[in-house]
Amino acid sequence: MTLSVYLDSSDYSVLSDPGRASREAPGVLEKLQRLRDDGLVEFFFSAAHLTEMAPLQPSYADAAIRRGNVLVELCGGNCMVHQETLFRAEVSTALGLTASVSNPTDRNGRWFQDNIAEMSPVTAVSHLRSLQDSIAELLPEASRAQRRQVQRKLSKGGKLRPAIHNSIVRDAKEVDLNEILALYPMTQDAARVLARYVAGDASAEHATAAFESCLRDPRWMMQWFEKHHGKLTPFVAWARGPAAQVTSKVIEMAQLIENARENPYLSEELLNSIYGPAAWAELQEKMLVNIANKFGEGIKANTRLDIDSIDNSCPGLSAAIRSLHSAWYSITFEKQRKPKESDFVDALHTAYAPYVDVFRADGFMANYVTKQVAQFGTTVVSKLSSLPNILQNRCAPVANKAQVDCTSAPL
Repeated sequence: MTLSVYLDSSDYSVLSDPGRASREAPGVLEKLQRLRDDGLVEFFFSAAHLTEMAPLQPSYADAAIRRGNVLVELCGGNCMVHQETLFRAEVSTALGLTASVSNPTDRNGRWFQDNIAEMSPVTAVSHLRSLQDSIAELLPEASRAQRRQVQRKLSKGGKLRPAIHNSIVRDAKEVDLNEILALYPMTQDAARVLARYVAGDASAEHATAAFESCLRDPRWMMQWFEKHHGKLTPFVAWARGPAAQVTSKVIEMAQLIENARENPYLSEELLNSIYGPAAWAELQEKMLVNIANKFGEGIKANTRLDIDSIDNSCPGLSAAIRSLHSAWYSITFEKQRKPKESDFVDALHTAYAPYVDVFRADGFMANYVTKQVAQFGTTVVSKLSSLPNILQNRCAPVANKAQVDCTSAPL
């Protein structure tokens, strides 16, 4: 039996840095490669990995490329479906619309959402808008009527006139297309197909396939990021934006609790009724139900899921929210450390833990993740250096039972 393995984002950082690898995980990469080559394990990546790998500054670009290279070396095209795709599938099961969640893995690098075609920048509408902008730029002093006259000469009925169409097709095959390449992670050949689609010289299927072929290659995406790091914000805001917002709320809550505890007029009983474990557990379930029902409303009108159906049919969503919420309780009350924006992304990773055999989590999150996925037989590993031995033990005939390694996780 081949084991499915999901690494932590930090693992790719360590394994792609020779200095860190020799100090923190000597020989681990070679051992993991050997286990994979022997057909004993398979590694899977996700959108959350790519989001964290994307460099936010030029100085981070080289490291991002190295991480992408190691990810592709280990995983190839093996990935998990996008989190939203997984959550919708789980909620559909909870609603009784499907018998169970189909295999949430993909072996062709399709880590992105199903509606990726809607993210493509090249449409006839966007081109006509850019055409209008070009007219305004070229004729800044022209009246509105004059600009419309020029536009009528270029297009008719929302379509480009044949002469203009042929010119764009010719240019799309010949020009460098730097403007498109500066905005989206595409090769020049893919950008040309997209430009030809705008001009009507390529089908929507071909244009979408060209766009997807680039997204399926994390190595290429990291190379694009190196050259166009200034355009990364739209790519990472999807995950890091909500993380910043949620983290600020946790920090705000922690400050409110600290102020309340220092208030001599508030009794311990009152504080426990507001912020105690029972109240916090109730808040956790309320959050999980609200999120599940929000997904459900997009699938079936008047969705009303209860906590039992969510825990039973939505293991990924449940594990993600409960692990994160439990960690936040520790952060807020036990003050092990301040919350980080990466905590939100860590929760997105946790959504895949019930669906793999071995799941890597950092020392802080490992204990919380273990409590949520123990029932699925998932081995949660808290140290990268111990991963090869644990994989070898699980692959051995005498080690058929799932194990949990959380020796460094907080108790």
